[in-house]
Amino acid sequence: MLHYNFFKSQNDSKQLLVMLHGFISDSTTYDSHIEQLRQHVNVLTIDLPGHGQDTSDMSDTWDFPYIAHALDEVLSQYHMYDVYLLGYSMGGRVALYYALNGSVALRGLLLESTSAGIQSEADKVERVQVDAARAKVLEIAGLEIFVNDWEKLPLFRSQYELDAEVRKAIRANRMSQNPVRLAKALRDYGTGNMPNLWPQVSSLRVRTLILTGEKDEKFVQIGQKLKEEIPNSRTVQVSDVGHTIHVEDSTEFDTIILGFLKEEQND
Repeated sequence: MLHYNFFKSQNDSKQLLVMLHGFISDSTTYDSHIEQLRQHVNVLTIDLPGHGQDTSDMSDTWDFPYIAHALDEVLSQYHMYDVYLLGYSMGGRVALYYALNGSVALRGLLLESTSAGIQSEADKVERVQVDAARAKVLEIAGLEIFVNDWEKLPLFRSQYELDAEVRKAIRANRMSQNPVRLAKALRDYGTGNMPNLWPQVSSLRVRTLILTGEKDEKFVQIGQKLKEEIPNSRTVQVSDVGHTIHVEDSTEFDTIILGFLKEEQND
């Protein structure tokens, strides 16, 4: 079973916010949000395969059906709650797949800086090759060289403006991961191996919140497209931040998430 942490709300809420992290991170990325969130709702943070304290069998294929089944095992224990699933980046792709294919009915879906997959078959093949090359770097060159390169990606340029202590904590979390397990995660459920969900998202009926950062132009466009395709959805664009909204403006992130959950509670 996936490793997870449950934080009970301080007000007997029936809402459960399940939080999925991004690549080369783990559930502790949400630690600074727990105190604020659990004043209002229950919170469940999960380590996805290959990350944090996850112990998924390396002999299994960690594809999207595998992860959906693993999430079923965890979430079925919380059937007494109204489940809201939030995912950031890689975790958002997992969350979207689960909303379409998982066994536990969701009351809400929250997608932070994520997509529904790659539509072009040629682009998918190219991305599989990129993911495989990055996996090789992890296995051969090691974690530090990979992290050095990862931090230089344009996607994370806005993190350069963060406080030095925050940047230090992000790097420490990345450096705490297992490079061999990260490599397998990239190969098994990296962006290249994600099913193209664009043809299916119009069938979603769960209320969906799509968060994007103003400086993250690529995902602002993707978020707008998701809004157009998902019937019961809306977007929120957070000012002056990039891809990692929950890190770059944690206060605004919590305010938006809790606002969405409160709307749901009063609906």
